[in-house]
Amino acid sequence: MISHLAASARTPDLAFISQQLFTAILWIDESLHIKWVNAQAEQLLAISYSRLLEQSVLNLLAPKELNNKCTKTDHLSTDSLTERFCQAQQYQQPFITHDHTIKRSSNPSAPLLIDYSVTPVTYESESYFIVEMWGKDRQSRITDEQRQQQQYSVARQMLRSVAHEVKNPLAGIRGAAQLLERQFNKLNEQTLKQKLQTYSDVIINETDRLTDLIGQLLGSNQLANWQKLNIHQPLEHVLTLMLSQYPNITLHRDYDLSLPELEADRDQLIQLFLNLVNNACESMTEYEEQLSLADQRQAYYPKLSIQTRVAFQHTIGHQQHKQVLQISITDNGSGIDPAFIEQIFFPMVTSRAAGTGLGLAIVQDIVSRHHGMIEVSSALDEDDNQTSFVLYLPFAQPLDRQ
Repeated sequence: MISHLAASARTPDLAFISQQLFTAILWIDESLHIKWVNAQAEQLLAISYSRLLEQSVLNLLAPKELNNKCTKTDHLSTDSLTERFCQAQQYQQPFITHDHTIKRSSNPSAPLLIDYSVTPVTYESESYFIVEMWGKDRQSRITDEQRQQQQYSVARQMLRSVAHEVKNPLAGIRGAAQLLERQFNKLNEQTLKQKLQTYSDVIINETDRLTDLIGQLLGSNQLANWQKLNIHQPLEHVLTLMLSQYPNITLHRDYDLSLPELEADRDQLIQLFLNLVNNACESMTEYEEQLSLADQRQAYYPKLSIQTRVAFQHTIGHQQHKQVLQISITDNGSGIDPAFIEQIFFPMVTSRAAGTGLGLAIVQDIVSRHHGMIEVSSALDEDDNQTSFVLYLPFAQPLDRQ
């Protein structure tokens, strides 16, 4: 009975299974041409299926050998990749290569570091190879992000503990100042009364300012109002507010209008985008003033770019997602010092004299509440600075969300 069921079971679609894997898969024929790739390969290599199809795999893995053919009459170096494919086919023996660098035409300045395996197979009496690829840069990035998330979490917890300890004395100071104010209101001497009134106002105002600062450190106590929304609605709301204050900034939108709805707290996202867009606009305004003071003659056009996309097979923390929302906010302002860039999400860290250092810490906190992640990069160039903040948010929140 069992054997009958096994025999009648439907054979799984191997192409469908390959599309569900986290590994990049390439199907290579005997002449080393690519016949099929899965979506993960397109994502890893940043090359579309149509461009990869019928291309020699040597063009990716060993461009210098591209003109060599895998034939029995070839006399190739034993360490050449073409020869390794030939031997793998001859002896039906897979092989693995570690720490291999691929130069990507889409981004030559950022080569891709991978491990890959080659497995010879026979399918319908024809010889093929299965090439599997793992991005090492991705694994390194995931490790760094997990380490940074832990550091941010510890820093936030420490500051919140300190904030709780400071909050009660502040309330006591304010209450005492109010009691003093009531007492000297009974004085008859007007000059002394005005001086004491001034002093008490300073105490109360500064205490209120510190209390507001403590409130920002502690974060909101309100539960998130989770709802399904179109990510472009809170984005456009923020852009309308900000660009009215910075009319000289050119805005470039690159939206994917086919994005599914996102489960999120709308007010928290507005706060997040306000901080990021405001930082970008301030950076460009300051940079324009610096160029003006330095009497630079080159034309400068402040530009803010917003892009929305779907990122496939993305890891956030310990969770692998088949697809997440990707939002990029890019400006051409003064940029971020490379020595400073890894610290910018820590509370109380700022490069601006008038800043509190809480804006990006709040951004990090909101992103964490949405079980997402944020990356930052800044390319400083004499002709064109580019600073990008890239958000990754899961479309659905976990069942145990807060």
